[in-house]
Amino acid sequence: MIPAFLFVAVLLILGVVLRLVIPPLRWLYIPASVVAGFIGLLFFQVGKHNGHLLDTASWASELSTWPGFLIAVVFAGMLLERKPGPWRQNVSRVGRQGLMVWIIVLGETATGLVATLFLIKPFFDLPNSIGTLIETGFAGGHGTAAAMGQVFEHPSVQLSGGLDLGILMATGGLVYGLVSGILWINVGVRCGWVTSRNPSVENSTAIGVPAKQPIGYSRIRKDTIDPLLLQVLWLALAVGVGYCLQALVTGTAAYAEGLLNTQTSSATQLPERTSLQSIVGSFPLFIYTLFGGLFVRFVLRKIGHEEAIDRETINRLTSTAMDLLIVAAVATLNLTTVATLLVPFSILFVCGALWTGVCLMVLSRRILPHEHWFELGLINYGMSTGTTATGFVLLRLVDPELESGAAEDYALAAPLSSPFIGGGMITIALPLLVLERVPLFATALLTCFVVGILIMIGQRWNQAKVQDAKLM
Repeated sequence: MIPAFLFVAVLLILGVVLRLVIPPLRWLYIPASVVAGFIGLLFFQVGKHNGHLLDTASWASELSTWPGFLIAVVFAGMLLERKPGPWRQNVSRVGRQGLMVWIIVLGETATGLVATLFLIKPFFDLPNSIGTLIETGFAGGHGTAAAMGQVFEHPSVQLSGGLDLGILMATGGLVYGLVSGILWINVGVRCGWVTSRNPSVENSTAIGVPAKQPIGYSRIRKDTIDPLLLQVLWLALAVGVGYCLQALVTGTAAYAEGLLNTQTSSATQLPERTSLQSIVGSFPLFIYTLFGGLFVRFVLRKIGHEEAIDRETINRLTSTAMDLLIVAAVATLNLTTVATLLVPFSILFVCGALWTGVCLMVLSRRILPHEHWFELGLINYGMSTGTTATGFVLLRLVDPELESGAAEDYALAAPLSSPFIGGGMITIALPLLVLERVPLFATALLTCFVVGILIMIGQRWNQAKVQDAKLM
C-alpha cells in the first residue's frame, strides 16, 4: 500500500503542476485529480509492456481496491456535515427547481433505457442496466460512477466493466459539460437571456490562489486532542457505524431467509436473483455509511454536543477522499473493456448530450422561474453533465457575484432530489431491484411516461405563476 500511496502523491503533484502550466486545463477547469488519473492510466498502460523495473501490476491492483472504501468515506460525511436548515423564501421557485432536476435526471435514465432497447440490445448481449450509465456518469459524476461500479458487478446485474465505463462517462461528461456550457453561454448572451447582469469571464489564466482562510474551526482544545483529528474520528465513527449496519442487515436477512427456506419446499423457494439475501446484500457499504453519518450527528445532538462537528473540516476531508478516489479510479481504467463496449458507450454518450441540451435550451425556459431561468439552467446543466461544481463555474461566468438568486434556489431544492436520484437511492436500486427483473420495454415506457407527466406538471405550474404575476 505504501508504494501505491506514494505513487498517487506523485501523480497529484504532477496534476497540479500541469494544470498550472497548461492554460487549456485551467480554461476548461479540469481538476488536478483527473489530470493525475490520466497520467497514472498512461503509466500503467506503458508498464504492462515495459514493467521489468517497477511492479506496476501490484500498484494497479492495490489502487483498484481504493474506490470502494473511499466512496464509503465520502457518503459517511454527507449527512454528518449537513446541518438541517430552515425552509424559507419562495416555495414555488424552489419546488419548480426541484421538479426540474427530477425531469433532467429521470430523463437521462429514460433516454438511456430507450437507447438500450432500440440501439444496443438488438446488437450487443448486455444487461438492461447499461442504460443507466448516462445518469451514473453525467448526473452522478466520478463518485457515483465508483459507487455504481460495485452495483454493476453484482451477480444480479453482471455488467463487466461497469466501473470503467462509468468513470469514462463521468470524465467525458465533465469535459463536455464545460466546453458545451461555455458555448451555450455565448448563445444565451447573444439572445438576451442574461439581461440583468453584465456577464464576465473569470481570469482563467491566473493561478487563482484564494484569500487565506482556515479549512475549519477548532471544536476542542488542542491540549486535549488535535482538532483536525477529532473530525477524522467523527468520520471514522460514521464509517464504523455503517459497517455495523451492513453486517446487521445482511445477517438478519440471511437468518430470516434460512428460516423461510426451512418452512418451504425447494420447489417454492425463490430464485437466487429474487431472494431476500440477494436483494438486501445488493446494497454496498456506502449506503450504510450514509446513515452512519446521520446516526453520529443525531447522537451528538441528543447529548448536546452537535457543535463538536465542524462542517468545513468534514467537507475538506471528504473532498480529499474524493480526489484520491478519482485518481485511483481513472488510473486503473480497464481500456480493454472500454474498447470492447465503445460503440454502446458512444451511443449513450451522444443521447445523453442531446437530452441535456434540450433540457437547458427548451425545458428550462418553460419550467424554471422566468427571472433567472438561464442562470439556474446553467447550474442544472453542469450538474447533469459533470458535477454541481461545474454548474457553479458556468453560473459565475454570467453571474459573477451570484446576484440572480439562482444559486440559492438550487441549494434549497437540493434535498428534494439528491438523496434519491443522480447517485441517490433510486439510482442504486433501479439496476438491482428493477431493470434486471422487469422487461426492458416496460421499464423504458414507464420511465418515459413519468418524465412526460413531470414535464406537464412543471409547465402548468410555471404558467400559473406567470399568470399570477400579471394579475398582481
